[in-house]
Amino acid sequence: MSVGHESSPPFVPDRAGRRPPTVRPAAAVAPATTDVCVGARDVAMVLPVVAFPAATALDASGVPTDLARSLVGGAVPLGHVLLYVDLAAVAVLIVVTWAARGFRAPAGALPFLVLFLSFLPGFALTSIGGYQSGKTLQMLTTTPAFVVAALLVVDRPARRMALLWASAGIGVLVALLAMARPDPAYQALDTVVLAGTVSITTARLIGYGVVGLLCLGVLVRRLRLVALLGAVALAVPLLMTGSRGPLVALALASLVLAVTVRGARRWRLLPPLAGLVGVTALTAATVLPEALTSRFAVLWGGPLDASAEIRVMLSRLAAEVFLERPLGLGWGGFGSVVPGGSLFVLPGLEDAIYPHNLPLEVAVEGGLVALAGLVLLLVTAGRTLWRFRTDPSVVAAAALLTFAFVNSLFSADLNGNYLVWVFAAAVLAAQGQTSRRDRPDRAGGPNWAGRVAVVPPPQARAR
Repeated sequence: MSVGHESSPPFVPDRAGRRPPTVRPAAAVAPATTDVCVGARDVAMVLPVVAFPAATALDASGVPTDLARSLVGGAVPLGHVLLYVDLAAVAVLIVVTWAARGFRAPAGALPFLVLFLSFLPGFALTSIGGYQSGKTLQMLTTTPAFVVAALLVVDRPARRMALLWASAGIGVLVALLAMARPDPAYQALDTVVLAGTVSITTARLIGYGVVGLLCLGVLVRRLRLVALLGAVALAVPLLMTGSRGPLVALALASLVLAVTVRGARRWRLLPPLAGLVGVTALTAATVLPEALTSRFAVLWGGPLDASAEIRVMLSRLAAEVFLERPLGLGWGGFGSVVPGGSLFVLPGLEDAIYPHNLPLEVAVEGGLVALAGLVLLLVTAGRTLWRFRTDPSVVAAAALLTFAFVNSLFSADLNGNYLVWVFAAAVLAAQGQTSRRDRPDRAGGPNWAGRVAVVPPPQARAR
């Protein structure tokens, strides 16, 4: 019997006379860390996938048009230049990345395929013309394109961490432009909103920046102080928009982050959360005018204002209609059951009415089958998060998904909340990692303490 190194246990050679594989203790296997290199290329790859709402808002503000006019002079015909650039970039990303994979189905695509199939009965009930046709066209083209791009591009930890950088950069940019170029109509209401947009649009874009900085501060040690201070500072313009939904979404995204992070990282949440609460209270008490602070009173049990009452009315009506007609009204058909004159709508958009709540919108317009598809997608995303909860990049994507989904309970329609689908795709794309080092155990969750690594001898590795 041969004996190895002094500190090595004796071993029995196999029939070929080779040393058997060395079994390292479980302590040698470390859980996923944030020591991933996020380069400029990673950020550039994910930026078009998440920048669509910002591109639309910036185009509406007129900033790109004015900048182009100052550079080239004369009239600039493109009023949606950033939107077109973003769509073109997403198309290029899909073609290039999918072709590199041999056009194989990306990981995490199955729940979205089931969701799309569950939407088909709603398409059959959809009327032609106006808002309904435009909505269904977008559901069949641009929204699925962004989902496919997210599944293909945001498929590795570095790209998921790059989502935080992209979201933070967008939030900071929108906050600066909102302060420098506010909408005069909203200034009269003592709120700060980016010109050409509405308060909740500006607040949501800034809120993504707060979530991105908060996650970077908690998950990346070397950025802790700068990122957390940035999150606290960015909360001030978020409050100045006067929008309440993004504040609720920020609180719940922070809760998801606190529940899923493990070990010492959980304690890192206390300083930024205390800072966010302190800045919120201080800003509300000293900086914000009384007309603006009164809007937030509903969050702690105050009376409903007109905006909140309308949302409650629309949600209640959507729930009642769904119970009466569980097969759905067809996509975009919710406006047909809303009593005339109960809402203030812009001229030309009289039929663009939706429940301002994504699950209720899917239920009342797509029916019970579509609602089941949505529930399946969210449950699968939740299971994937729990399965890969030791991967900080998955936790980060889940925090962004929580912020997007909670916002979808208060504003925009199915296409306007397309970041729900994008961040859900970013979470589900982690399923493609199950063949690598971070494969979960059979119980469905990581089991780092009980796993061992088998390292073959040099002779076997050479073969």
